[in-house]
Amino acid sequence: MAEPRGRRGRMPSTFLPRHLDVVLGVVVLVVVVGGALMLGGVVPNPLAASSSQHREGPTAATGSTGATRSARQTPSPSAATTTPPGTSTTTSAVPPGPMTLVGLGDSVPSAETCGCTGYLEQVGAQLGRATGRRWVVHNDANGGATTADVEQDVTSGPTRDHLADADLVVIEVGANDFDLAHVGDPDCLPAATSDCWTETLTAMGHGLRRIITDVRAIDPRPDLRIAVIGYWNVTVDGAVGRALGTDFVLGSDELTRLVNDTVAQVATSTHALYVDAYAPLKGTSGTRDPTGDLLDDGDHPNASGHTLLGTAVIDALQRDGAVERWKSG
Repeated sequence: MAEPRGRRGRMPSTFLPRHLDVVLGVVVLVVVVGGALMLGGVVPNPLAASSSQHREGPTAATGSTGATRSARQTPSPSAATTTPPGTSTTTSAVPPGPMTLVGLGDSVPSAETCGCTGYLEQVGAQLGRATGRRWVVHNDANGGATTADVEQDVTSGPTRDHLADADLVVIEVGANDFDLAHVGDPDCLPAATSDCWTETLTAMGHGLRRIITDVRAIDPRPDLRIAVIGYWNVTVDGAVGRALGTDFVLGSDELTRLVNDTVAQVATSTHALYVDAYAPLKGTSGTRDPTGDLLDDGDHPNASGHTLLGTAVIDALQRDGAVERWKSG
């Protein structure tokens, strides 16, 4: 602690002759005043100086992360002049997070048969790079799941907990709703006018709509984004599909288009985002051979197939403006 002002460096006047004390006082006054004038300063007012608040020791500053930092060093005059006028020295804000992606659906989004990084996890990684924020992925999809299974799963403990804090929910389900033994049945062709699929298509659409409604009830935040994905094929495709005959290839493609139309209609009516999975693997006209993007079973995507699906999701989110909104925070 600093000593009180006026108590250091003065010898008691009783040890000096009175006239010499006066002379010395005049000399000191002249030196002080002269020095102040030479330096362009102002003679300090002892009363004003003694009444000012005395502050010493380190000061505390709070950064953008909320951590307290001690100002242990005082910047030198030369360092203080290097910051251009108007330049902010505040630490840049740390993006809030983490962001949460929840995946719902069947074996395609679950990627359990692939032995690779599934498209949901790829989407999470790409969103992290695109937004500069950390993304946590909860993959709650299950192999063999139907629309009714996902509808029930949404309200279960773990999945419900994940959805309660979701920023993006990706849903791909519906293929397992159908009795695919009739895909190549001539009596079910053309699929669009056949009674073979009408009841199941209607039930799938209602179920998907209820899933989206339930998700929004669990997480009612207006900035929640829900993406629903169609299929390139609801059953086997590529070389495996062609081996089952022309009627099968035609029937599976027609049924897949009906399923995708239903999914897209549900997305529009529920203000969700529809993601096309058909064009990335089959081409817009359906003539692309997806064999190289499928596992040997012809039913599930391999690593390159999942990359195509992940890219399709990211592209749809980019067009929707969601990625930019998450980036700006």
